[in-house]
Order: sequence, then C-alpha cells, then structure tokens
Amino acid sequence: MYAATATAWQPQPHPQTPFPTENWMAPAKDTYFFCDLHADADAFLRSLKLSYLVTLDSTVERITLTTKGRSGQIIIGGDCFDKGPSNLALFRLIAQLKHAECDLVLLAGNHDIRIYAGLLATDFMDDLRQAHFFVRMGRKTASLFAEIHRHYCQGEKLPGLADSVIRRRLFPSEDWFDFFPAYAQHTMPKSKIDKELKQIRKKQDDFIQACGEHGLSLPEIYQAVAKAKELFLSPDGEFAWFFQSLDLIHLAGSYCFSHAGLDDQFAEKLVAHSADELNQTFREQMNQGRIFEMYYSEFGNVFRTKYRANDWPLTERGSDILRRNHIFAIVNGHRSHREGQQLFLRQGLLNFECDTQLNANCRRKSNLQTPGEAVTIFYADGMVSALSSDFPMTKQFHPKQLQQH
Repeated sequence: MYAATATAWQPQPHPQTPFPTENWMAPAKDTYFFCDLHADADAFLRSLKLSYLVTLDSTVERITLTTKGRSGQIIIGGDCFDKGPSNLALFRLIAQLKHAECDLVLLAGNHDIRIYAGLLATDFMDDLRQAHFFVRMGRKTASLFAEIHRHYCQGEKLPGLADSVIRRRLFPSEDWFDFFPAYAQHTMPKSKIDKELKQIRKKQDDFIQACGEHGLSLPEIYQAVAKAKELFLSPDGEFAWFFQSLDLIHLAGSYCFSHAGLDDQFAEKLVAHSADELNQTFREQMNQGRIFEMYYSEFGNVFRTKYRANDWPLTERGSDILRRNHIFAIVNGHRSHREGQQLFLRQGLLNFECDTQLNANCRRKSNLQTPGEAVTIFYADGMVSALSSDFPMTKQFHPKQLQQH
C-alpha cells in the first residue's frame, strides 16, 4: 500500500534550539510500535506483514514469525478494544505473539482501562465512586458483548432474573446521582462532575439501544457480561493474560512509549522511580480495584491526555526534567491522524504520534479508501521509519538531522 521510496521526516515546527544528539540513545534492539488497533485483527495482521515480522502467508488464525519478529521488540501501544469488527479475533492474534518467540510489550490504553473498570464495577456496585463505570463504557462496547454472546453463550440457559434486578446489577441507582458529587469532589472539578452526571443518564439509554441493535435482550446482555468477566478477569480466563500483562509506559533508549503522553508530575515520578517500579504501582492499583483514583491521577493521564486545558499539563519544567535524564522523545497513539504518523515538538521534546486510524469501521466513517496498515520502527542504529497505507512514502527520521538546527 506504500511506495518503497523514502522522505525525510522533520518535526513540526523545526526545533529552534540544538538537541543534545551526542547523548541520544537508540533502542537496544529494533522496536516496532503499533497502536490503536481497536478490535481489527486484519489491520494488525497487515501491519505485522508490512513490518516483515511475520511471514506473508500468515493468517489471523496462524502466524509464523520471521527472523525480524524473533529478534525485535513489538510494542502494542494501547486501545485494543472497541470500534473495530472483531475484538476476539484480535486478542487471539495477540495471544499467538505472546506465546511465540518474540519480545512483546502491551501498554494500557483508555479504552482498555474503561473495559476493565466497567467489568470490575459490576462486582462493586455499592462503591459509589465506581458504580457508573459499566455504563461509562458506552455503546461502543455493545459489539464486544454481542461477539461474546455469539461465540460463547449460544444454547446456554438465560439467567432467571427480572429486568429490574439486572438493571440494579449493571447500572447505577438513582442514589448514585445524589451521592456521587460528594465522593468525587476531591478528585474532579465541579464542571467535570456535572458533565459526568449528564453523560451517564444518556449513556445508559444508548448502551441498551446499541445492544438491542445487535439483537441482545437485557438478560442476554447480562449473560454476555458474566462471560466477559470470566474470560478477561478470572485468573484462568482465556484472555486473562491481557490485563495481567499491561504496562503503563516503556522506555527504550531515549524514547518513552505510552498510549497518550506524559505530564510534569509523571515526569518527576519517572526520574525518582524506574519504569518497572511505576508499572508495578500501576498494576497494583488495577489489582486492588482502585480504578477511580488512578483514572483521574497522573497515572491515568498517561493513557488519557490529549493535552487539553483540563488534562494534567506537560510544561517546559517537565520536559526539562526528562531531557536532563536522557529522555528526548515521547511516542504514543491516542490522537488519530490522516496521512500517516506525525512528528511534532512538544515543550522541547520530540513527539511521535502514531495513531493512523487502523480499524475498518472508523476508516469507513472517515471515508478513508484503503485498508488500514501502519508501523513505526525505531531501529537500533538510530533511524526511525514510519510506514502507513495513508502516506505514499516511508517517512524517515534520524536524530542527526537535528544537529543542523
């Protein structure tokens, strides 16, 4: 889908001050970054083939790693759930990579954490900080539950529960709307609390409607939710490995990989603690069910930020902290772009934004004509290459390009 020719990739805008390229460190091994797969196994398979990490005769059901696939590092940068045509096929494809001879890193995306928090919330409906998290997942998750019901629940007896009982087990009560503001006031500003209350009422109706469009009744939704918890949350569930394996960040050379980005407070933590320690703290918060506090903290900002006014800010102070500790570039997805991956300057750091809107459903809505495929490769020799079906050439960058500025 792309031409073999290459074009120099310059940050927008060009840097006005010299970068300390003599201290720049490339990854120890060739590193392949994929992100925002959004339940599209075919798009991910095309991207793996584009990278020559799997053989060209590989299929979604059976892949074969190449030498590159066995020797390089593969980073999946978050948002595996929602939007696309098939959640389960994508997770089965990723499972093949996990069990093959490859170095695989899985990073948490906002859609991934929403699913985790939503499924977990159904066991803690008395926790008024989190009782709305199932509804908060929104209508995009209806396709996941429809898939699960189709693949796992056909022929099983429906739960013998009244609709009113099911609603109490999935949706926040009227008391929640009265008490949530008091529980959230120390974590969220009033404007966001008011917005949350308004959205939850709408999302509840939208979710039931979307499930109905997939042919699911309320008892069938409840049945699919129970199966989803078994598959993803039970320790021996088929896909339990996914949430158990999630990291928040990954460092390789002078690059910091995450789903969305960094802020000043997380930059300070990244200097005071190792990436392994921060990832361990993140997993402990997940395992303890402390989703609400984590979601609205600097940890949650790493998979949520779009550098909006109400996000935790990355300023020159945070950037300076990172640069003094030899982190010169941040790599993420989360903000989608046309015409392939984009390279920016953000507070004196290089920012590789790699979400090219891979999944078929979003591409169709955006009137993108080609099937999605993309990879951003950070080579051990320092070169960075960005390949995408939405740009006619390979974009290439090397830190030495910055010496002239």
